[in-house]
Amino acid sequence: MNTEEIIKKTAEATLAAAVPYFERMLKQASEAAAKAGARTGAKSAIDTIEKERKKLMREWYDRRLRNTKLLLQNYRPLMEHYESAIYDAATLDEEDITAAEVFELMTQYVYDNDLYVESIKKSAARTHIIMEHLNKMLGVYEVYCMKSQREDYKRHWRVISALYLAEEPTTAAKIAEDEKIDKRTVYKDIDTACEVLTALIFGVDGVRR
Repeated sequence: MNTEEIIKKTAEATLAAAVPYFERMLKQASEAAAKAGARTGAKSAIDTIEKERKKLMREWYDRRLRNTKLLLQNYRPLMEHYESAIYDAATLDEEDITAAEVFELMTQYVYDNDLYVESIKKSAARTHIIMEHLNKMLGVYEVYCMKSQREDYKRHWRVISALYLAEEPTTAAKIAEDEKIDKRTVYKDIDTACEVLTALIFGVDGVRR
């Protein structure tokens, strides 16, 4: 399966998971429009709908970006659990969990990193689906970066790989020293990488609007 097919399938799954959210979004926008329309007329109502839509889309994207960062920050413990969890095809059938439901889980607000990790670990099937998908998208991103003619793209991969994915933990300061860059550049590289990974992990709903 090539990169475009992977992203297309991811988009289809995330769109399915997004339906309940967008139903709520439209309801909120309609209610806001009705109130505005009663006060100041049609133009104000249209402006209110557009303003509310942009606000909700920003929240939708920011939630996914945050979850991408949480997945990376907790990659090592999640992989340990993934590799040790007892999983087979029957487990997935018995729990009747779908990719769309897992993606919906990944869009929920999370205020505690430990809670986020535990919610993923809740079942072997859920862990399997998330980590299989995450590893596949990380592989796509690695190829994308390392085949690029831009050295900064290659560095982006090295930075997140060293900080989050390598078996031996390291620090931003050590990465900055090894890459001969400022520590602030390390964090900028992480942000840039997370934006691209969000698009890969969540498909069209992971693209900033």
